[in-house]
Amino acid sequence: MRFRHSHSARLRLMNEKNQRRRHFQYAGLGAAVIFLLGFALWIMLFEHQARSVADWLLDRPRPVTLPESTRTAAFKSDQQAYFALDSALYSALINLQVPPGRIRETKPRAMTREGQWTPVERHIIVSGDYSLTECNLVIARAVARAGGAVVRAAERSRTRELLLEIALNGKVTHHLYVTRDSGLQRKTGRLAVVIAYTDGNQRGVVERLSEFTRPITFALLPWASGVDNILRDIDGEKHEVIALLPLQPKSFTRAITRRRAVLATHSEQANRRIVEEALGSLPQTVGVLGYPGGHAADESKALAFVLDELGRRGKYFVDIRETAQSFTGPEHPDDGPGRLSAWGILDSVYNPVIISMNLDRASRSALENTQAIVVADARPHTFQVLRNQMVHLETRGIEFVRVSDLLDN
Repeated sequence: MRFRHSHSARLRLMNEKNQRRRHFQYAGLGAAVIFLLGFALWIMLFEHQARSVADWLLDRPRPVTLPESTRTAAFKSDQQAYFALDSALYSALINLQVPPGRIRETKPRAMTREGQWTPVERHIIVSGDYSLTECNLVIARAVARAGGAVVRAAERSRTRELLLEIALNGKVTHHLYVTRDSGLQRKTGRLAVVIAYTDGNQRGVVERLSEFTRPITFALLPWASGVDNILRDIDGEKHEVIALLPLQPKSFTRAITRRRAVLATHSEQANRRIVEEALGSLPQTVGVLGYPGGHAADESKALAFVLDELGRRGKYFVDIRETAQSFTGPEHPDDGPGRLSAWGILDSVYNPVIISMNLDRASRSALENTQAIVVADARPHTFQVLRNQMVHLETRGIEFVRVSDLLDN
């Protein structure tokens, strides 16, 4: 005999089945509503990305070039001004130790149908060692030098995010969102600047450099004119004096003669006498700069006597080459702690742009290797670059010291 549910049981089972079906329908409807709300929110927050996805799905053609008729002189001038402003902004971010990996561009610059450019939107992460006020100041100064201005600066009360609007000629070009990350360490490095004085015509530059509040090491040629007066003007507590010793020079001048230069062709006694005369004429000196430097094969032979004499007197030696070069550390590993190697010459090409670039490269080397030494002649362009760049490099994390301070470390 086949079992059959009663009428009431069948009704109860049917009601339960209908109830489960309604639950699934309501759940599906709720999920669809949440998805649509989320999709609408995504479109509102990320309009550019949503438009790009829609164009890709519909295979819409997108313009890749601007009409040639719009490339007028005014258009090109505006483009050049924008790129100059963008370069200044990136230089400010370099001073804040922001690598490209911590710059995220969420909305690129694009031209509308009306021929107007939309602002670029970037999210930037800086080290927690920098305050938002400091970030605002560094960016505002860099933008002002490029002809722009920060028209709006605000801080979110909850996330502590700095919002910046940058404008050029009254039009907003950048939206920046700066966030501090306490987990990021700010790098620091020590940089020693050595100014070489070889000619009496350089005295005015040396006098202005001696007024710097930041320490500088002056390498004075003992036989140059006006050295005694320069020694009296240099503050011994703030700056430092070393002897500039001609070592295997490629050419000779009135101040650098053959009998006053350390040469491989000289006898050991003659080279030691030249070192003694150089140190004796500059009693305040704490070290020697081998400058300008010649061929490495001949130089090593002549240098042996110099290092021995300086070692007995407890003075250091700074080695220099004619072109700027990167170096892994301040010392030669096999020559003892008294011999230092300079990063390079700042003004090997006497051009303010090249000098500024070399100083920037040397500062990055100091941040990577904790310290570096740069050498420059006492010339007007060098003085101008140092005066303009030192404050920005200090923001980057550079501490200016004397050469002897590197040995103390």
